[in-house]
Amino acid sequence: MSTKGNILIASSDHSKEEYVPVAQQLSSAGYNPVIYKVDKVLDSDESFTLNITNNGELSIFYEGVDISPKNILASWYRKVSDFNIRDKASDKAALLLLQDEVDSLHQSIWPLYDESIWLNAPENIYKAARKLGQLLVAKKAGFNIPETIVTSDWGAIKTRFFEDLSYKNIIVKMMRGVIVKDNTEMALPTTILDSNKVNLISERAVSFPGLYQEYINKYREWRVTVVGEEVFPVSIYTDKDAKDDWRKHQMTSSVTFKSERIDCDISEKCIKFLDDINLKFGAFDFVEKTSGEFVFLECNANGQYYALEERFNLPISSAITSELIKIAKA
Repeated sequence: MSTKGNILIASSDHSKEEYVPVAQQLSSAGYNPVIYKVDKVLDSDESFTLNITNNGELSIFYEGVDISPKNILASWYRKVSDFNIRDKASDKAALLLLQDEVDSLHQSIWPLYDESIWLNAPENIYKAARKLGQLLVAKKAGFNIPETIVTSDWGAIKTRFFEDLSYKNIIVKMMRGVIVKDNTEMALPTTILDSNKVNLISERAVSFPGLYQEYINKYREWRVTVVGEEVFPVSIYTDKDAKDDWRKHQMTSSVTFKSERIDCDISEKCIKFLDDINLKFGAFDFVEKTSGEFVFLECNANGQYYALEERFNLPISSAITSELIKIAKA
């Protein structure tokens, strides 16, 4: 049976719950979703071949389907580096190394496809992941942003935060925040520090390469998922045990999610932010102060959304499908 054309979903089996609903909706709309699963390729369960001839001709086949750029109408890049494979799953350090290698290879493969066919072009996802640049884009879009320092000098942190600005607490977070210890993958969460803790840490550790920001007393937090011009806000309430980082505690009673509205002004700024960095999907994190002021924390161009979609019946998958079809028709 003929279809309207191929739409590529580059992902892994790890993200199946996210891409399957989108693939089903694309099929119902008459398109052929081709789902590239990197873990299946690495396990030799599915075949992938890219060939550039000495005449400069490019061909890319996945499971017998020609997915060369000329045969793809639209593409969705969804967490391609999130995977496990059979012979590496028990060796976490080896798996992280392999993920980095695969990520580097994909940074060469996917730019072969025109930027205009992607929901989020991979190269734009990588650019958007740069936390410091995000803050400047956010300010340009009209958001409030937190005071931020990256320095090798503890004195600069103490002077700016605790003397000049008289903050009681600050936070420190890492750019990636993942290490492997005793074959266990560990996340380095956001940590709250006061001046006493900073003094203690400064005696035995360097401050670089951490990212230091003001700690914001919050009324609530927000995860705002944006697809094109559709905005899906979810509020996050935390008790005193989860004020540092709700992600650490999201499966406990310390964190409560609610589907609530945000001001149109915030929605418009989110859309402008994505437009400024050439993205059509983003998961924004905000802190809302007791005064009602929103402070931008970050935007994840490949952020999680499916659990919130399921919990609150948010049509995020449908919005992604619609955006891909819009690209395919362009």
